[in-house]
Amino acid sequence: MRRKCEKCGKEFEAHKPHFKICPDCYARQKKTSLSSELLLKSYYDEKSNLLKEIFIGIPESLADFFYRDGLATKQLRDFHLVILRARNKALLQGINAARPILWECQRNAAYQLKRGVIPQSFTQFLEHHLTLAEKDEKMLDGFCQHLQSILAYFPKEKGGSR
Repeated sequence: MRRKCEKCGKEFEAHKPHFKICPDCYARQKKTSLSSELLLKSYYDEKSNLLKEIFIGIPESLADFFYRDGLATKQLRDFHLVILRARNKALLQGINAARPILWECQRNAAYQLKRGVIPQSFTQFLEHHLTLAEKDEKMLDGFCQHLQSILAYFPKEKGGSR
């Protein structure tokens, strides 16, 4: 049966009734999924010290992965600024005052993903880490530090910003 891909709009032969996206989009979606090793479970060790992985190793891998997946420096910077704003608000007024900013960030990521502006991998990363960040001010600060590290390692784009 012929179907129109829900992602790219291209017609394809659906071999099963539940296939809604073309084989190309399916392969792209699978390829751009982050491995669980790149998603931190916490930003602190048992003594409440920031983990080395926030600053070195994982952020380098994530920066390279997001760059290859089509994320632009400006897009990453824009999300970082939102998280920084939430962190500052949380430090001044508490996590409850910052949660709406984090929810707004998640909503904007979903919208930009739907429009094809940001890659699925970055949305997956944000969803995971925003859940951690909204727990308390300390976790939000850890996420902000982690995002800043990714930004620091992000490759320089050739010919200006993407």
